[in-house]
Parts: sequence; C-alpha cells; structure tokens
Amino acid sequence: MRKHRNWFMGLGIGIIIGATMLQLILFAKDQAVMVAQESTTQEPITQEQLKEEAKKAGYLLLTEQQLDERVSEAVTAFQEGTVPEEDQGAGASGTESALTPPVKTGKEQPSATPSEESAQPDEQDPAESKVILRVSYGMSLTEVASELEELGVIDNAEDFIVQAKPIAKKMKVGTNEFIGKPTYKEIMNELVRKK
Repeated sequence: MRKHRNWFMGLGIGIIIGATMLQLILFAKDQAVMVAQESTTQEPITQEQLKEEAKKAGYLLLTEQQLDERVSEAVTAFQEGTVPEEDQGAGASGTESALTPPVKTGKEQPSATPSEESAQPDEQDPAESKVILRVSYGMSLTEVASELEELGVIDNAEDFIVQAKPIAKKMKVGTNEFIGKPTYKEIMNELVRKK
C-alpha cells in the first residue's frame, strides 16, 4: 500500500475535482435555463411605460431628430451670445441655456437629459466641500503635498511636508476624502488610515 500511495492520492484528488466540476456544470446549466425562462416571460417595455419611468426618474426623452434640433439651437445661441425665446422668460444667460434642459410641457417626446425637477443645486458651502485624493503606489510625500495644494486642501506644501515627515513611510494606497479645510493632523490621519 505504501508503495502506491502517490497513485492513490492522485486518483482520489482526481475524483474529487471531477465531481466538483460536474456539479458546477450542472449548476450553470440550471441557471441558464432559469435565465432563459425569465427572459421569455418578461414583456418588452412599451413607449408609454418608458416615458412614465423616465418621468419618474426626472428625465425627458427626445427622439434623435428633436435632440439634434435642440443641440444645434443651443450651439448657435451660444455662438451668437443670444438667449433662445423660451429661456428669456426665465432670465437665463446664453451659456446657461445651452447647459440646462428646457422646461417640460405635457406633450414632449422623451430625452436622455435630466429635467429641472430632478436638478439638484450644485451650490455648497466652501467649508463643507468634498475633495478626493487618490494616493497610488510609489507616491512620495512631496507628490501628495503638491496634489493637496492643487486641490486647495492645504495652503503651503512645504509647511505640510515638514509637519507630515513622520508619516512619509506610513501612507496607505487608496482614496482619501477631505471635507472642508481639515487640519494637518486630520490630513495625516486620513493618509495613514487603512483603506
């Protein structure tokens, strides 16, 4: 028996791997049948349902022709520096009209642009602004400090380098999120935090 030990171990491992592979194949086959049944029983969405779903999500669906017309109108209005008639009542400037979607009427076709109902204000308190810094492998403290200075998190990169010298080798690779104007201590804690 001891003489053929390797042969028996190989046979046993082969049987185990074969049985596992057979089970995986059968499981995948069953899943494929279930997916095929779900796709055949599901009805295609109608144009009205699509419009309703888009309206719920705050979007306006347009045909390609309507979209092309609106884009060309916005481009010409931007180039001429004029405001289209529909935007004059709202008091929007030429550049804003090219960037904001038009006001919805009840009979418009669907579009892939968000409507004004779903638009969220982009105005944030500068003290509460969120800044994200990605530290990649091999970045030095000097590179991180210059990135932080460019992002406006710190005012002076050299001063930060002097303060953060002890953590230079401890910085972790990953995404760091800074809110507002953090202190050097908070920045250093975020840079060495496990991600």
